[in-house]
Amino acid sequence: MIYQLFYKRKFIMITIDKQKCTDCRKCHDICPNYVFSLVNNAEKKKSVELRYPEQCCVCGHCMAICQTGALSHESMPLSSFTPVQREEIDPESMEKLLVSRRSTRNYKQKPVPEEMLRKLIEIGTHAGSSSNGQTEEFIVIRDQKKLHQLELLVINVLWNAGLKFLNRGFMKTILKRIYGKEVIRQYEAYHNIIKHRRENNEQEGMIFRNAPVVVVVYGIKTNFLAQTNCALAIRNIEILAESMGLGTCWVGFLPSAANKSKKINKFLQIPEDKIILASLMLGFPKYIYRYKLPRRERNVSWL
Repeated sequence: MIYQLFYKRKFIMITIDKQKCTDCRKCHDICPNYVFSLVNNAEKKKSVELRYPEQCCVCGHCMAICQTGALSHESMPLSSFTPVQREEIDPESMEKLLVSRRSTRNYKQKPVPEEMLRKLIEIGTHAGSSSNGQTEEFIVIRDQKKLHQLELLVINVLWNAGLKFLNRGFMKTILKRIYGKEVIRQYEAYHNIIKHRRENNEQEGMIFRNAPVVVVVYGIKTNFLAQTNCALAIRNIEILAESMGLGTCWVGFLPSAANKSKKINKFLQIPEDKIILASLMLGFPKYIYRYKLPRRERNVSWL
């Protein structure tokens, strides 16, 4: 991986072909880590030079913006870059896609083609990540037997981790003081849902809603921005899935359970130094919403 190559070496070889360089300064201007500097050349004009190559985060922006191919990077041959053909996206169409998207919890029992799933994961990997880490990893679960087993595991972990105590008055009082009334009200709803489904032996489909596919994204446990990185990857997948006619829904129960028990990581064969931070169920929606929903007005400060 590019990320590993960067962090295993103290110095990365970047070269500027002065025969091709026009000193347009674009690489200097867009570099996030100040790798380049401007120095006076023989004609006393500002020329781009390498200054701190060890600060390179391997983002590739300098090579992607160079029009003459003057830059070369030992980690990224120019042949691995793909030309971008920019097409104007109608803002109204984009807005319509974003505001019409709803969480989908009812799916047709129709398999999602593998080529669609591969494209979704590919676009997920193109999401931004802190310092260009690109450390998010993905699991695509299509095996319904495995999904049902994971579902029961998640339910039992959450129930035994504390939800079962929320019907006890003294515990509720203590938890309200720690987390606040609103948070506990939400957990109470989860308590009631799980309690009733367990009592009626109706756990199947409770977490993953019998979705044909669940995508799990995990990152490095010690990276404090890993959760943001994984959320960005899932959001990319979510938006593209909508344009493909697929429905999606975030599965918050899975990361919550994984944070409370090592059993989840073990079941999914995730290394101990990694943590599940986002998950998404998806498939072809059984129902289509007819209306855009009103949204609560939020406070906006203009400074």
